[in-house]
Amino acid sequence: GMGQPVKLSDALVMEARIAGEAMQRSIAGQVEFWASLGMTMERLMSGAELDRTRAKSTARSLSESIESINKPLGRARLAAYLDSRPYPRFAADLVEARVMIREDADGSRTRGRFSEGKFVPLAQTSAGDSR
Repeated sequence: GMGQPVKLSDALVMEARIAGEAMQRSIAGQVEFWASLGMTMERLMSGAELDRTRAKSTARSLSESIESINKPLGRARLAAYLDSRPYPRFAADLVEARVMIREDADGSRTRGRFSEGKFVPLAQTSAGDSR
């Protein structure tokens, strides 16, 4: 059948544009995807369950999140997320390109590189300091 014109808020269109680009969907395709998810959820959950789920939702919009990325709040949110992840954790070496720092649960840090999907420590240069 023929598509029907629908009036959508500017905010929803912006969210659909951002999410759609990431998923290689048009704005209309993204809105249709979200609508199909909503229809599926309505079939799977009772009205009370849906209300509770929406009330618990603290998700900020994608555009708000993107806007705050390089601001103190965004950096704090990223740090909190990374701190919540299991060990080992990896970070870029700020001195040498293509070198990573592996941090283990005991706080030890090892410099190395990834090769074929595995972390390979660099040769030891001094006691306790992987270089």
